[in-house]
Amino acid sequence: MSQPWQQPQQPQQPQQPGGYPQQQGGYGYPQQPYPGGQQQPQYGGGFPPPAPAPAPQGNTGLAILAGLGVALIGAVLYAFLLSALADTDGREPEITKFAYAGVALGGLVGFVVAKLGGRNQGLWIIGAVFALVAIFLGELYGYALVASDYTSNVMERMGGDGGQAPSANDLFFDHFGDLYDLWKEDANAVTYIFMALSPVAAYGAAHKLSNR
Repeated sequence: MSQPWQQPQQPQQPQQPGGYPQQQGGYGYPQQPYPGGQQQPQYGGGFPPPAPAPAPQGNTGLAILAGLGVALIGAVLYAFLLSALADTDGREPEITKFAYAGVALGGLVGFVVAKLGGRNQGLWIIGAVFALVAIFLGELYGYALVASDYTSNVMERMGGDGGQAPSANDLFFDHFGDLYDLWKEDANAVTYIFMALSPVAAYGAAHKLSNR
């Protein structure tokens, strides 16, 4: 007795975990879509590292103006410090130099310039020049204060009116050349060393702050 005819079964495709048919390789077989219709990105070595953040840029103009302002204010404060430490009651005025004041002034100027200007070595040099000019003007204005106070004391000891003595501003602005000659005669090696410490401190402070 003959067997009933049966339709041959089609070969089944191998199944992947999850019930999806395995992709066929080779020519003529379209790429099977991933579940959800989106192809997942692949990276050979994981996710790429994030780009480094750009270094903050300083404000050059603001740094110069602020450094100049701090230098001028520091010069006036340094001058009053010299006047406060001077002895004008004797036969000749005696001025005591304070080296750490110049270092503090230079460090403050360098800090302000680097804080506002960033890692700009040109600004560090400008800050050092500001510090040197500030300590020089502070020295001269300090001598003007001492000379004015000393002249007033001499006039009072002679029975005159000490209020008629020239002020420090008169000596500084109207007799700057004579004041400079007086300072130059009194200056020595220690004076120039103290002055050199101010710009060195300014540059060092700016360099240290910018490298943090």
